[in-house]
Amino acid sequence: MKKWQKTLLSLLSIGYLIGLALMLWPRLFAQCLQLLRQWHLNLDGNSQVIGHYYGLTLLGITLLIFLMVLFLPSQKHDVPLRVSSSGRLALSNDGITHFIQTQLSGEGLTNIRVKIKNTRHRRRFRVVADTTYQQHMVAKLPRLKQTLTDQLTTLLAGVNDVPVKIDMQINQANHSKRKTSRVI
Repeated sequence: MKKWQKTLLSLLSIGYLIGLALMLWPRLFAQCLQLLRQWHLNLDGNSQVIGHYYGLTLLGITLLIFLMVLFLPSQKHDVPLRVSSSGRLALSNDGITHFIQTQLSGEGLTNIRVKIKNTRHRRRFRVVADTTYQQHMVAKLPRLKQTLTDQLTTLLAGVNDVPVKIDMQINQANHSKRKTSRVI
């Protein structure tokens, strides 16, 4: 789980706990408001009204999260190649990544990184690689992209025909021997 997801879930959990506490112990909330008034922090409001609006806000957030989970496409971990009564043959995303790396390794590319977004309606591949001669490789990029698209389409032709989209980015390779800065 990514850091922003953990932060968002922890904030939502704290919000739900506060809302649950407001609904279960309204007297405690009223006492907290009374304590704040004694310290000359006047927060006008009825604990029931605040609890009601807080509950409606939490209900709206829950509905929004439910709709996001329901309608956002989920990623698949493999591509089914053949499904029959005797079983299912599938190619995993790691196998596809290694296939792409193998196909591009003979083209003068190094440090090939592949990110796959494999959903029910689309297969998107983002390939980032380094090369020594960037200008020469940029000229060959449309041909590389087309041949890789054709090879992936024939490899992944299986149960359903889902379009394949490839985004390629070629970076200049850094061949410096020194990893730290030099201090004189």
